[in-house]
Amino acid sequence: MFRDFTLDGRAASRTESVYVWPAALLILVAASVPVWMFEIPALGDYVNHVTRMYALAHLDQDPALAQFYMVRWAIIPNLVMDIVVPPLAKLIGVHTASRLFVTASYLVLVTGSIALYRAVWGRVELGPLAAGLFLYTLSTYMGLFNYLFGLGLALWGIAGWIVMRERAPWQRGLASLGIVLLLFISHLFALGLYGLTLLSFEGWRLWRSGGWREPRRSLPDALAFGLPFLIVPPLLLMSPSSGFADAVLWVGTAKLMGFDFLFGGYADTVGYVTGIAVGLGIAWGLWSGALRVHPVGAITIGLGLVVYAAMPLVLFGSWFADSRLPIGIAFVALGFVRWELATSAMRAAFLSVVVALSLLRSADAGVGLAKVDPLLEEVRQSLHRIEPGSTVLATYADETLHKSIFRATQFTDDRALSFGLHHAPVLALMERSSLVPIAFTHPGKQVLLLKPDYADLDGDFTYMPRIGYVADAVRQPGLRDNHYWADWPRRFGYVYVLFSEPGRANPVPEHLTLVQEGRYFQLYKVRYFQLYKVK
Repeated sequence: MFRDFTLDGRAASRTESVYVWPAALLILVAASVPVWMFEIPALGDYVNHVTRMYALAHLDQDPALAQFYMVRWAIIPNLVMDIVVPPLAKLIGVHTASRLFVTASYLVLVTGSIALYRAVWGRVELGPLAAGLFLYTLSTYMGLFNYLFGLGLALWGIAGWIVMRERAPWQRGLASLGIVLLLFISHLFALGLYGLTLLSFEGWRLWRSGGWREPRRSLPDALAFGLPFLIVPPLLLMSPSSGFADAVLWVGTAKLMGFDFLFGGYADTVGYVTGIAVGLGIAWGLWSGALRVHPVGAITIGLGLVVYAAMPLVLFGSWFADSRLPIGIAFVALGFVRWELATSAMRAAFLSVVVALSLLRSADAGVGLAKVDPLLEEVRQSLHRIEPGSTVLATYADETLHKSIFRATQFTDDRALSFGLHHAPVLALMERSSLVPIAFTHPGKQVLLLKPDYADLDGDFTYMPRIGYVADAVRQPGLRDNHYWADWPRRFGYVYVLFSEPGRANPVPEHLTLVQEGRYFQLYKVRYFQLYKVK
């Protein structure tokens, strides 16, 4: 461990350490409550994930759905949810199994932060409880749970590497190989953060020990660190993900959303309060000397910021690749910073602020989800108007409800509404055994795929069009590249228009008949459409 390398500091008192686990439990329970309040918590991609979990678990029992979809296992990063949840879903139901996975993500993040801190400083203290401040961020609201789960595993992996520092190189290398494989199937970006932190750690150790002057003596350690990562390039080359390596997009203005991705909440006030409190706390800690940063932490933060600046917005076809990094750096940093709080009053104040802000952020999530759940239920009720075994096109209104620049939402500044309803039409896959192009079936990222006869309807990469584009596809066919919706009157039986308002005019009356509308959507049936039937 770091016992001979830790920064000098006060030994943990019994009263401090004894409060860590009850406080961590309180934070975890509070964070889990919003997830278990609703059958389908409308956390962005989660809605899409849960329908995919249903398909993976029950496709062989749903012939109407099986006419559209198939499962093809391959070496693909980011599959941990696909591996873990479907077997559980067969035992306890898809909704319970999926929410358990989300809860497990929170669990490994908080316990991983504490484990890393324990490995670095040789004790358990209050500092890593600040992980509770980052359980509900934009990564959560977007439903990026494979990444969050992988990030928690990465924290445990880094802690394990430090704890095993005095073990034989072959033992450390073998253990790291296991972590590398686990992180590869969890999320590639979590694997990258694991590698970045180990690189910082080994570089610092090499410099401090003077081993860089004696390469032969340092070679076993270098091999133990580097060899496990050599398996990653062959795995990527064997993966269908490699076919999308050129799907890269760098956007400089996206870096301006870094603060938002780290502290933003459903309510702007919650994000500002958290960000200001953390900023003031760090400033006071550095000024007073109460905040000590381990050199490995400083190196990791520095390298992480460089990577963040250079990283593209889209990588391997995954959006917000760079925006996911700040939250990962924050969790790792919690393990390498130490608060030397000299009095019991200071420790009580620190604990109170961290727990209060964590509960505030969980409450903000619960309020936002409670607001959206009735709206999601309206969409679920409209699904009964769809005949099983249909094809359903999801679109959004041309006039967005309200959208400002540099805010990480696509359709409206109301985050709960934007993230919560975005994927709602995909529920037709699970509840009406229907094809929905925006379901996650990208061949480079998923094992659930559309069958060849319907592969041209895959919308995971081009995603959801404006209803105006859909109208233009029949009125002005040569105006733009219309992708999978080009021939929609003959390929789709139903059309959803999201982020609309009641009473809006039928956008394509010559082809569409309104069958139901809600507060933020309309469902239309396509006239003269010959419904796809199960053969």
